[in-house]
Amino acid sequence: MSQQDYTSLTSRFETYLSAHQPYGVPDTLYEPIRYINDLGGKRIRPVLLLMAYNLWHEDVTPALPAALAVEYFHNFSLMHDDIMDEAPLRRGKPTVHIAYGRNSAILSGDALLIRCFDVLLEAGRHRGISADLCSCMCKASLEICEGQQMDMDFEKREAPTESEYLEMIRKKTACLIGVSLQLGAMLAGASQTEVSALYRFGEQLGLGFQIQDDYLDIYGDAARTGKQQGGDILQGKKNFPFVHTYNTISPSDRIQFLNDCVLACHQADIKPVIRWYEQVDMAHYMLDIQSRFLASSMEELDQLSDSDSSRLQDLAIRLMVRDH
Repeated sequence: MSQQDYTSLTSRFETYLSAHQPYGVPDTLYEPIRYINDLGGKRIRPVLLLMAYNLWHEDVTPALPAALAVEYFHNFSLMHDDIMDEAPLRRGKPTVHIAYGRNSAILSGDALLIRCFDVLLEAGRHRGISADLCSCMCKASLEICEGQQMDMDFEKREAPTESEYLEMIRKKTACLIGVSLQLGAMLAGASQTEVSALYRFGEQLGLGFQIQDDYLDIYGDAARTGKQQGGDILQGKKNFPFVHTYNTISPSDRIQFLNDCVLACHQADIKPVIRWYEQVDMAHYMLDIQSRFLASSMEELDQLSDSDSSRLQDLAIRLMVRDH
């Protein structure tokens, strides 16, 4: 059976998304939804769902509504995250709450979440698994909320432990990647063993994906990433490099490290913080951690019987070594 690549499935999904933009009365509710849907992005989650389905079925048409549902959920979460973070830009354009106002962004985000489950119900109807799909998405939704709350709670502490940070990004980021693959496999009629393996593959992939994001913030080429080098440092974010450094250096050094992080925000100078990262060999450590997540994700694909998972393997490697 022919396996479609990431690029062709992305194009297929973009066409479907464009044809299914929501309209209604009052349209002021739906215009912000169309706006965030049009902001683009890698479409990783819906395309992974289609790739999972494509492991067993050549025609991915029946899986497109579910792919739309996970993209709706992802964009809903971005709308609300941007409000909580008071972020002015998303993918180089004004965030929804800046473009349309805070109240409109909250309400339109709520409407987008409702549409997610409405579409998911329809997606599972032809196989009689609507309730199962929605149950999986409900579980993931709650975990994502837990991850977001953990992230906010960390702001009140000097630093979480490394394991706490990884658990936070597992819930906040990796969970939705895992459930996207899970839903695609369920729609395809895969066995429970295969469904679970694809979820775990996505979860490990999501953890490595976030580590790569944190890596690129420091070591990426700004011309490629489109972001300012050390942007997380300048915003005072407690990302993986911060957490690992804090928990690696001596207690007596932590005071100076924290002071340097505060000064970096005020003086827009990341060099003192980068020196701390060099002291703990951060670049090497992050690449090592990432390689472990990649290896763990690949092991899960071994449980797929009679399915060619080479496209998923190639994508996983590409996401881990991407430079933007």
